[in-house]
Amino acid sequence: MGNPLVSIITITLNRADLIHRCIESIQKQTYSNFEHIIVDGNSTDNTEEVVKSYKDPRIKYIKLKERGPQLQMRAGADVATGKYVTFLDDDDEYLPTKIEKQVTFFESLPENIGLTYCWMTIYDTQTGKVLRIHKPEFRGDCGDITAAYQCISGTPTLMIRREIFEAVGGTYDDTIGMIGSDQELATRICQITKVDYLPESLIKIYENHNHARLTTNFYSEKLKRDILFRKHFLTKFHEVFERQPSLADEHYFNLCRDYFKLHQYRNGLKNYCLLLKCKPSIKQIIKPIIGVMLNR
Repeated sequence: MGNPLVSIITITLNRADLIHRCIESIQKQTYSNFEHIIVDGNSTDNTEEVVKSYKDPRIKYIKLKERGPQLQMRAGADVATGKYVTFLDDDDEYLPTKIEKQVTFFESLPENIGLTYCWMTIYDTQTGKVLRIHKPEFRGDCGDITAAYQCISGTPTLMIRREIFEAVGGTYDDTIGMIGSDQELATRICQITKVDYLPESLIKIYENHNHARLTTNFYSEKLKRDILFRKHFLTKFHEVFERQPSLADEHYFNLCRDYFKLHQYRNGLKNYCLLLKCKPSIKQIIKPIIGVMLNR
């Protein structure tokens, strides 16, 4: 096994108060052959000052004049030179052995494996309590199952051969926003390469569970984002669903449910009819109808 260079991409915007957690977790890595590419979407706080206070030549700071996750990710990919590319959000952190363990694992695999991932632990930002541990167990050819919206894992868990990352565009899709964009990226990758996973949680993810967000408007917008995302999947990966129509059942089930909850009954009924063509489970057939009867 060699000592390949790993490119870690972090995109940030006005996170001067949080980005130190991300940077310091990378500084503490037991694996030293990395470049940490931090792409700033033109922050107006002192994010730049915080980043530049770390006098480490492995940190490459790029400040763009424009912002946007897709634009920033692409800028990071353009300067990445590592054999492998991985990611870390600006408010999350790696465990100290994350890169070392994932590189060691990746180097032991055959060349036809282009993506590996590990598990992650999700914490409540406010309380610090563990909310859940995300432990998917998909390996091999996962193109179909990921198109069916079976989530591999979040972007920070992924490690990708750079040529594979470049082959799928080297960034998020700019038509769906950030919600679910990590899964969409992983799904595109799974269409062209095989996958394996390291069964160990090596990342701390922090979620803000502020109950003030649970308003009617927030809930409505969440449903609309889910509709956008699932329609995108059905279009983007249509070849999978044309080959195996039954794999689309989860998408049509959720589209039906979301439209009914938004009181868009015509669209809900349309997707319910499409759901029936997928030979869904009895639960999927009955649940939307019960939801309409109970108005929820």
